[in-house]
Amino acid sequence: MSLRQFQVQQQSSGAVFEHPEENYPLASHFGSPEKEYQAARESAAVFDLSNRDQIELSGTDRLKFLHNFCTNDIKGLQPDQGCEAFVTNVQSRILGQINAFSHEESIWIDTAPGQSENITQHLDRYIILEDVRLLVRTQEFGSLYLSGPRASEILKQLDIDVDALEVFQQLRLTNSDARLTVRRVDWFGQPGYLCCLQYVKIADFWNSLLEAGAVPAGQETFDAIRIESLFPVYGVDLTDANLAQEASRTAQSISFKKGCYLGQEPIARIDSLGHVNKEIRSIGLEESWVPPAGSKVMVAGESGPEEAGTITSSARSFGKYSVVAMGVLRKNAYAPGTTVEVVADDQKATGTVFTELD
Repeated sequence: MSLRQFQVQQQSSGAVFEHPEENYPLASHFGSPEKEYQAARESAAVFDLSNRDQIELSGTDRLKFLHNFCTNDIKGLQPDQGCEAFVTNVQSRILGQINAFSHEESIWIDTAPGQSENITQHLDRYIILEDVRLLVRTQEFGSLYLSGPRASEILKQLDIDVDALEVFQQLRLTNSDARLTVRRVDWFGQPGYLCCLQYVKIADFWNSLLEAGAVPAGQETFDAIRIESLFPVYGVDLTDANLAQEASRTAQSISFKKGCYLGQEPIARIDSLGHVNKEIRSIGLEESWVPPAGSKVMVAGESGPEEAGTITSSARSFGKYSVVAMGVLRKNAYAPGTTVEVVADDQKATGTVFTELD
């Protein structure tokens, strides 16, 4: 199954591709973003995330090696266990945001689109005598993300029993000719399964999920719900300008008990201080205007409005707010409930800062 064939397959379900010129275009929506949003919140929606990068680390030193270059406890992973982590430099700046899953003979890394080259180049610099091999598997393997209250039920209809999976555990289907692995990652605060499989089989699995009751959903809905769930994407909301604790993923991504690793000392110092000076936050807007990336966030100060941050992503929503946005906000504005004003050119909108929806 080629990329073009899979696009045609999605178009038969109503997919609209607003940026077909991209290397891996994603459907913006499937005709009704509102219905897609409702399905993701009330039943189950499936998102094509095959533009996410996949890296495989093999070799006898793989666990110890990766453990030394990211923020979470890799050495403690048993087969079919995983964790979220940041790859950091010596200043604790974020070089990559990863989900690492242990297999008997390798570690698989799922990461944001277009990040595999930077991550592999960074790690490769430190391979001297270690038995570690890096292989980018993005061209061979794609991912579908199934999320929603009925997600587990839909997989069980396909004879994939995920009831025993805890968050960051995976199920490898040994009888699957697609080499399907189902990974439990609740990015949206509800059951979520990242289904990684050989790309040539992805259209068949997509159709199976739809036949079992999943609703196809596009990037507009994915962005709205991830922003509402305070789930930033590296390369969009986070860059190497950000410290690890600025991502608002400390509980999920940083172990303070694992010992030394590259970037550990600045992270430990920040933890002892108790806060960073800016963090990722979400903002709910009442108006219908969707602010572009780069819009300024203003907050009331003692002598008038003060600039408090910048919008990194935004989307129309159909939940509590009509529009939601994400940005890096300074300490004077990142407390939940803070009223801010988002400004770009001659447009502006009032919003409320939040870390999770009521």
